[in-house]
Amino acid sequence: MIEALRGQRESISGLCGGADCVLELYHKAPMELDVACFGLDSAGRLSDEQYFVFYNQKQSPEQAVCLSAGVATGSERFTLSLGKLPSKISKLSFAVSIDGTHTMRELEKGYVRLLSGQTEMLRFSYSGAEFSGERAIVICEIYRKGDDWRFCAVGRGFNGGLKALIESYGGSVASPTPAQPPAAPVPAGTADAPVPPACPAGGIRAGAPRRPANAAFQNVVRSLPAEVCTRMDNLARQCRGDTAYLSELYKNMFLMLARYPGAAERSVQVVMCSDISGSMFDQYRNGRMQRVVDKFFTYASTLSDAATMDFWAFAAKSRQFGAVTMDNVRDYTFAEMGGFERWMSMLNYQFNNEPEAMRDIMMIYGGLRAPVMVLFVTDGHLSADWAIEEILIKTSRFPIFWQFIGIGGSEYGILSCLNEIDGRHSNNAAFLKLEDIDDLSDQALFQELLCNLEQWLNELSCKKMLEE
Repeated sequence: MIEALRGQRESISGLCGGADCVLELYHKAPMELDVACFGLDSAGRLSDEQYFVFYNQKQSPEQAVCLSAGVATGSERFTLSLGKLPSKISKLSFAVSIDGTHTMRELEKGYVRLLSGQTEMLRFSYSGAEFSGERAIVICEIYRKGDDWRFCAVGRGFNGGLKALIESYGGSVASPTPAQPPAAPVPAGTADAPVPPACPAGGIRAGAPRRPANAAFQNVVRSLPAEVCTRMDNLARQCRGDTAYLSELYKNMFLMLARYPGAAERSVQVVMCSDISGSMFDQYRNGRMQRVVDKFFTYASTLSDAATMDFWAFAAKSRQFGAVTMDNVRDYTFAEMGGFERWMSMLNYQFNNEPEAMRDIMMIYGGLRAPVMVLFVTDGHLSADWAIEEILIKTSRFPIFWQFIGIGGSEYGILSCLNEIDGRHSNNAAFLKLEDIDDLSDQALFQELLCNLEQWLNELSCKKMLEE
């Protein structure tokens, strides 16, 4: 049996000898949980609501996906005949959600296991310790790969419940129809006027037409350079299939740009540099650092003409990895150059050396006269406060901004008192401390980053530190 890790992919036919199998989902929790399967098209959308299988619709039209109770208390089974699915269904996404005020932090234990007959072939486990305020989890996916189907362990938290999940896949949930008040008297001469149709009631609706752009969106378009709006439109169009989950992030980023249009007046190269020392292992293993990459990539690709994000990692040593792009962002921390566990081995995870990483980054980007923003992630216990202070003073004459982000750690030393560093030519650093990246809403996170960036860019312009 395979004990799968997040991001791990396995062939269904290789494990089960064909396209028939069973997925059993088990959860132990103090609240009621609902499981669901979304049958998605090649764009990652729920284009046919008949392929949304849940407690109120327990099978798909061809009985290719059937939901039933499992043997153990707290378990439910999806019996799958993948060969029966029509070609329009490219992926099955399996999720669990909460209907109420609880959060996934309260989940004691959960797993999904893949069965061939009665034999368990694969298991992917998770628990509430890996989540915070989420009310849903996308557990795993089964997707077409050529003539085969493949299993992917996802384990991604989702802030909304079932309704939000449906909407994220392009479906919609109709609001209950309110009781109608007594009809008002009809004014004379209007008895034959047409009556607008009532809104449909109940059930989910898939593929609802998009609403006209709201006032907030129009304000963004008016306040930003045309090339930024074009870039955002291109990025939004690429949020399909495996990257559909980014669409909400781009929406929030776009809205926040309206408040800080100065941050988008010129292209900014954004670089992420992330701590990969041993104390960060759980942050990577449970997918939290992947969520950080998702959010920072959204931010970076919006501001950069290249629509990519450079990525560095550091422990005792540092190195640059492949750029984060729309093609590889989905499982970057699990797949790039062998994934985070290989990074730890390559860079000597036993301790962290922030100054070396900062110097290496300066060697690459220090010669540029265009603005560079470094999103520097650490969990604290810094190796040398004095060396970091020295680097910040030296780099203050270059267009490089150091945005330090402390995640899940303590003892941040000099980062907690950056304003006390004297001798800098520009205010070139800021610090944001979080226990978890989801402690801030997406809009609040982007607002913090954009505010710091805009203030710094204004300072550089005043001091003529940028090429015109």
